[in-house]
Amino acid sequence: MPSLETANVGKAVAARVGTNIREVRTKLGMTQAQLAAPEFSISYISAIERGKIRPSLKALSILARRLDVPLTFLLEGSPSGAAEARAVGYSPADSGPDQRVDIDLLQASVLVQQGAYLEAEVLLEPILPDRITTDQVYRLYLLHGQIHLGSNEYQEAVVDLRSAVSQGEALNDSEFIERARNLLGRAYFLLYNYTLAVEHHQRCHVAIESGQITDPVFALEVFSNLANDYFRLGDLEKSISFYHKALSMLNEMNRDSKSFAQKYMEISQHYKSVGKLNMAREYAAQSLAVYEMRDEQRLVGLTHQRLGKALEKQNNLDGAEQEYRQAIIIERDLNDEVSASICHTGLAELLLKRGQTEEAEREAEEALKYARAGNDAQTQGQALMALAQIRHQAGDFTSADSYFTQALELLEEANSHEIAASAYFRFANLLEERGEVQRSLTTIKKAYEHQRLGKRGDIE
Repeated sequence: MPSLETANVGKAVAARVGTNIREVRTKLGMTQAQLAAPEFSISYISAIERGKIRPSLKALSILARRLDVPLTFLLEGSPSGAAEARAVGYSPADSGPDQRVDIDLLQASVLVQQGAYLEAEVLLEPILPDRITTDQVYRLYLLHGQIHLGSNEYQEAVVDLRSAVSQGEALNDSEFIERARNLLGRAYFLLYNYTLAVEHHQRCHVAIESGQITDPVFALEVFSNLANDYFRLGDLEKSISFYHKALSMLNEMNRDSKSFAQKYMEISQHYKSVGKLNMAREYAAQSLAVYEMRDEQRLVGLTHQRLGKALEKQNNLDGAEQEYRQAIIIERDLNDEVSASICHTGLAELLLKRGQTEEAEREAEEALKYARAGNDAQTQGQALMALAQIRHQAGDFTSADSYFTQALELLEEANSHEIAASAYFRFANLLEERGEVQRSLTTIKKAYEHQRLGKRGDIE
């Protein structure tokens, strides 16, 4: 049992540590919430500052790093020495955000829009969360989450996007929170966890409906994500409702060429190299705005395609065909090969269903052409699947089997297990129609194998 003298010393140390932490925090203009997140609670920081508890060395080390003072200063320093301890210029919070970090974050955003995920990651690598302002930390976590999403690293995306949500909560900024939450929902969707996806996207929807966020671009993304979530959950009525809401948001948006965005980025990089940081930021912002405009239009096109798919499931084939054709016009105009391929494939399958075999084959060939131009294995596989079904229906089983084989190889190469499982099941049904029972059974086994792999990815 500690002596009374030891207990008194412990209380004195706790009081000194608490006083020093409070003094530095208030000089930096930080709230207790900002100092706490994401490791600690506000009540824990409050108790430390009041001398009620003495933090562990690990906790003290984290707090010292966040306050940008030596750990020994928190233990031994006096409040009056706080300004001197910080005079070396460590803290970006003393003089405002580091403009160079801001520009690096902005340029990384543009690189993410361009799909240059590796370059964005390299640009962000030197930026350390404990050396920048709290809003910059939020943007850093958000960008890392976007990079992981674009690189198909969905579990890693979940980790970073959760951190971004926590950072947004520490800043008490609803827009920061919901933008990160929207992407987090997307990560769960890509992990086939549609229940968590719709839960996060619905919370974003509440923020839009309550007027907390008025950005129509963000609303478009949320409506489109909710439509996809409900489609996967089998609620076609809600899915179609959100597809219509998404389309009504930005139906009249103008499209712009990505060449302008690339040029703006080149100008931004030039200004950055000569030290004109304000001009660099301005042109990077223009570049990002143009890319966002293109991305919004791409999303409009894909929303038409997904609405077509939902209408097709309701057997509204005329309405579905109209939506597919509208989607094709938008995606081809944007020169987005992968999205155009998806839209052409959807139309080809619909036309085959309507018995328009020759036109269906032309659309499938167009889909394959765009998929190859985009060098995307998954969309190539889907286009080849459509061609295989068309050739099978025409009685050309040799060509059909060749297309099926190519398609399945590409889908496996892309690790598209859910789509591969569906393709194997479809192939098995066609083989059964021909009376090739043994091949059909073998193919069904492959379908179940991919189904298991897809579920395993969901669990992991």
